[in-house]
Amino acid sequence: MLKRGKPGGEGLLVALYGPTSAGKTALSIDLAEYLEQNLGRRVVIISADSRQVYRYMDIGTSKTTTAEMRGIRHEMIDVTEPVRKLELEEYTRLARRFIGQALAAGDLPFVVGGTGVYLKALIEGWATERVGAVRNELRRDFPRAMLPDAYAMLRRLDRGASARVHPHNYDAVINALAGVIGRDQDEAGGRDQAVRGLVLGLDPGARAVDQRVIRAYDGQVRRGLFDEILALDERYGLDRQLRQRGPEAANQVLHTHGYREYFELAREKGTLVSRLTAADLAEVRGRVIEHIQRHTRRQRAFMAKLPGTHRVSSLSQATARVSDSAAARA
Repeated sequence: MLKRGKPGGEGLLVALYGPTSAGKTALSIDLAEYLEQNLGRRVVIISADSRQVYRYMDIGTSKTTTAEMRGIRHEMIDVTEPVRKLELEEYTRLARRFIGQALAAGDLPFVVGGTGVYLKALIEGWATERVGAVRNELRRDFPRAMLPDAYAMLRRLDRGASARVHPHNYDAVINALAGVIGRDQDEAGGRDQAVRGLVLGLDPGARAVDQRVIRAYDGQVRRGLFDEILALDERYGLDRQLRQRGPEAANQVLHTHGYREYFELAREKGTLVSRLTAADLAEVRGRVIEHIQRHTRRQRAFMAKLPGTHRVSSLSQATARVSDSAAARA
């Protein structure tokens, strides 16, 4: 029978980070089941995936299904519709609430995902509400007509951050600039209370991840990814949004690998997504795989920015790490 920990006391938080298609979902649920059975603690998995927060984007984000959850409670999935970006401060506010509730009840919060900034913000206690205030100030100081000036400032402050956004994407530039300034303010003026926890890193290696990305995408196609994309287009008018606003379109489907490539190719060819040919879909496949593989390399590099991360490659290694950490806190 599951037991509760000491309510309100210092609890254990576990986090699992790794690149897309590394196998985080399967490992996290296996580990959660082990912990519930062997530590007698209820586990609450809190997703740290910037794409799985959006409703209706299921197949293309490899969203954890009810069957895959095996009865383990999951939070921060299907939080909002993709009509706008869920900002970092919104994510952390909601995720911290679930973490606090779990710890207060004596449960074990388990943060799982490949969005490194989400995980760092939670573990390190970033004062993310400042980012929202900074963003509003930047929008006042740099209206859309002054986008080149905003991008120039971002480039001066953080060349790496500037390289990750399109210089003509106003919202992306402002968000990146707000993140850089908010980060600097955190370092200068203190942070919210950090959450002490055990961070596990899952990384099968570049070659293995590359092959997993291919298998994952082909599996998504077999499960009906194209039908999901057509349904999203019908729901939100994505073809029309992309034609009218280009990279500044707000809907996050158009900014998500595995979806955006369909709409971008249709736009390039002057057609609709629904009219893409078999040859077009083969070209989309190549683009998606290349883009996601490139993204996984950035994710793997980010792992070095998570100090104290314990690399694991199997359930036995993960359970040993968590059991040792739990024993040390007992």
